[in-house]
Amino acid sequence: MLTGHTLRDRYRIYDRLGSGGAATVYLARDAQTGQMVIVKVVHPHLVDEQFMGRFRREIDLLQQLGNPYIIRLYDWALREFEPETKQTLSYIIAEFVEGHTLADIVDTRGALDEMDALAITRQLALGLADIHDHGIVHRDVKSQNIMITPNNQAKLIDFGIAKGQNHATLTDPSHFAGTLYYAPPEQILEAHGVDHRADIYALGVVLYEMLMASLPIKSREFGTVASKIIAGDLDPLTGVSPEVESLVSDMIAYRVENRIASAKEVVRRIEKITGGAQDPSIEDLPPSTTAMLMRVPPEAAKSSTGPSYKLVTVTGQAIPLTKTDMIIGRSHPRDSATPDIDLWTLGIEDARTASRRHCRIFQDGKKYFIEDLGSMNGTFLNDVQLQTGTTHPLKEGDRIMTGRVQLTFSCGTE
Repeated sequence: MLTGHTLRDRYRIYDRLGSGGAATVYLARDAQTGQMVIVKVVHPHLVDEQFMGRFRREIDLLQQLGNPYIIRLYDWALREFEPETKQTLSYIIAEFVEGHTLADIVDTRGALDEMDALAITRQLALGLADIHDHGIVHRDVKSQNIMITPNNQAKLIDFGIAKGQNHATLTDPSHFAGTLYYAPPEQILEAHGVDHRADIYALGVVLYEMLMASLPIKSREFGTVASKIIAGDLDPLTGVSPEVESLVSDMIAYRVENRIASAKEVVRRIEKITGGAQDPSIEDLPPSTTAMLMRVPPEAAKSSTGPSYKLVTVTGQAIPLTKTDMIIGRSHPRDSATPDIDLWTLGIEDARTASRRHCRIFQDGKKYFIEDLGSMNGTFLNDVQLQTGTTHPLKEGDRIMTGRVQLTFSCGTE
């Protein structure tokens, strides 16, 4: 585990986000820019010449791209020794995309409105058009590899099996690469012998999924799914307008030559249906609890002079007290409820030592008070542990410990 370590004296790793067959992904902060970033670390046992060739290819491809609908690459290391961890690591540093995967949104909300589904598809097609202009085929377009940000921007992520026109095949040509449910017949039959129209097919499946809240094939048995795709035996799209039905049908056409020829043509077809460029408007999504971003709530802006009550971290980050009663704690990815002051989303080191609802700070008259809410690691005021349910007044410079997170109460005048 690399949590708590700093790579290159720059990338401070906060938490492990997940792990797959090839790499472990961590959330980190870039000390030079203050941005949250993703660190994708290759599993050590995979670091052989063949795999590293594929990893270098992912870096090479991402370096070429600068599209708002595609994840950005910032930095990388290939077999680099890290003195702090005493390990030789290979990793990439990429953009951290706040939000939810499209797969999660569809699972949670069900089928999307036609206009929203088309708007998301249009953004992704604009990203694919840029990819294809660079001679790159993504080969793994699917709802799990698409993020939707809080401002309703779609971003295509994970270029682990993407292939450029000048890159040799690094695996056995008979080995299937991709995700079966989204793969066109030629990707199953020819494995690596596909062009950009394979991505258009996969995007058509994603559009189908958004409209139907299901995939065109319901079976879970690999052989059955592959056989149905190869035979072109897909479940029909129902309950949509004829124009949208025609669009999806042309994107997932069985024969490559009958498929929409380019991502740019997909964009043109969508804009013809919608009457022009439109962005999605997906509302009421829960906050992304892995969004450890340094940001001040909009309501914190104050036009009046006088006391400006706030908590200050050991790094100098100011957390305005914008309400008369606020819960301090830590959110969790599986819990949609978030505290008023979420130490986790603020990117504060040791936030994991705080409870979900650790303590509360509230105003009574002109004074602020603090109360422990039965936290696991206790709330301390100036090194004295507070008893749950009792309230204590706060004054300038008081030190509050929530787990191992230190906060200083300030009521200075701005």
